[in-house]
Amino acid sequence: MTVASRSIRWLRRSVPAAVALLAGLATYTAFPPMNLWWSALVGLGAFMLLIRGRGFWSGTGLGLLYGVGLFTPLLHFTMVGMGNPIGWIALTAFESLYLAGLGGAWALVSRLPRLQGSSGDSSNGLPLLRRVPAGAARVLAFALLWSGVEELRSVWPLGGFPFGRLAFAMADAPVLPAAAYVGSAGVGLLVALAAACLAHAAQAIYERRVVPVVISAAVAACLLVAPQVLPLHTRAENGTVRVGAVQGNVATDFEDAFNRALEVTGNHAEATRKLADDVGPGNLDMVIWPENSADLDPRDYPASAAIVDEAAQAVQAPVLVGAVPFVDDIRYNDVLVWTPGDTAGQEKHAYYRKHRPVPFAEYIPARSLVRRLTTQVDRVGVDMLPGTGPSTLTIPAATQGRDITFAMGICFEVAYDDALRTGVKQGGQAIVIPTNNASFLDSGEAAQQLAQGRVQAVVHGRSVIQASTVGYTAIISPRGEVEQATRPYTQASLVADVPLRSSQTLADRLGPVPGIILLAAAGVLLGAGILGQVRLGREAAAPARRPRR
Repeated sequence: MTVASRSIRWLRRSVPAAVALLAGLATYTAFPPMNLWWSALVGLGAFMLLIRGRGFWSGTGLGLLYGVGLFTPLLHFTMVGMGNPIGWIALTAFESLYLAGLGGAWALVSRLPRLQGSSGDSSNGLPLLRRVPAGAARVLAFALLWSGVEELRSVWPLGGFPFGRLAFAMADAPVLPAAAYVGSAGVGLLVALAAACLAHAAQAIYERRVVPVVISAAVAACLLVAPQVLPLHTRAENGTVRVGAVQGNVATDFEDAFNRALEVTGNHAEATRKLADDVGPGNLDMVIWPENSADLDPRDYPASAAIVDEAAQAVQAPVLVGAVPFVDDIRYNDVLVWTPGDTAGQEKHAYYRKHRPVPFAEYIPARSLVRRLTTQVDRVGVDMLPGTGPSTLTIPAATQGRDITFAMGICFEVAYDDALRTGVKQGGQAIVIPTNNASFLDSGEAAQQLAQGRVQAVVHGRSVIQASTVGYTAIISPRGEVEQATRPYTQASLVADVPLRSSQTLADRLGPVPGIILLAAAGVLLGAGILGQVRLGREAAAPARRPRR
């Protein structure tokens, strides 16, 4: 073999691999903090064209590289939070396996005769797509596969991990209003359809076919822009509530800061006293502190209770306080209501208890098994268990003489449509997201979480009040617009009159149905692809018939 031929073979292998990595990287830039939402169309379109028609293992490998290109930068915040790359590498590799599966599935499905433009027999294709032109069938099949895999990794295993959902890259995109009708899963499908249409247009340009270019580009534009005409119901239905959201700030040596007893609590109390000086005592209905804002649970530690109560007395309103109670050899993540004049142990405080602790961050599944791989598991010394109570918290509005119910989600729970949907259906009139981003420093995690809150505001038709220890603390309207936000790593507070709403969006009324449909459709497509490959294998293995004499 000559040097030239070896070079050609090397290029044939390395160029697709490089394109897969770059396509994944392009998709990453659609997410915060880059916020180039349109680049998701480029990344997905390249993925579709690159793998179409390839063999299963080639598609799987390229899908894996695409996943590495996407998730390596997207999940970098996990390394910042842990202080070492072990969790980052493990989570990136695991999430990339979903994209590897997608690559293999698309390679199989794209080779079905119906998707290649051959009528074939109906058993080789899909009855659903029998009357659809081959180009449109490819667009629909790819989008359904992508969305099905995205839904799968968002719910399974251990509750799933929705970071990287296409919807969370669309907070500034014209497609965002669709979230109120079809949820995060549906928005992802619309974006995948638009990307596949543009990929089909690019292929048609290469083949010098004008009509498919025009039609595909027009359909893509319609998918992305048409949601702008959808009505969003955002007006107050039950009046407003005046809230103060406090960001007390935490030193950048965050582990030591939380170990310095009452430092974090004192920071938030100080910010609350400044807030009281600015607005005057008795002029707020409630004040919201972040997750973990009390480094010692005020229900158990009188010194902490005194600091919290002093802040509540200064502002003359209930304060929502984030605390972690320890019970024997387990712990929980709570947000409790502290009314002025309370002292620890005098009365039972209403609280919301986090329902979805983060696996491998707040608890370790199969700890003894995982310890064989790395002793880093013991950094989580006490496992956090999920709460079993309601997904809401009812708070007395200090200036209104009535109780107001909020849908609750702590930290990463903002990424789960169903977690917040439960609170909305239980009567939540606005959404409260207390969060602690201190361990992620200046990584992209806080910006990603803010974008998730914006999307969820539209999905559920509710204002979102996010209170963070270090930023971003923000007020988000039901349209997904950030009305106010703090700068990271500053001590600050926000005041807003938040509209209260009780009606439900179509997305909430549909509940999990769109996701189930996407999972089922992707499963049917995969099954058809596997059956088609089996049939081709049998035909290739069958001996040729000898002609009769």
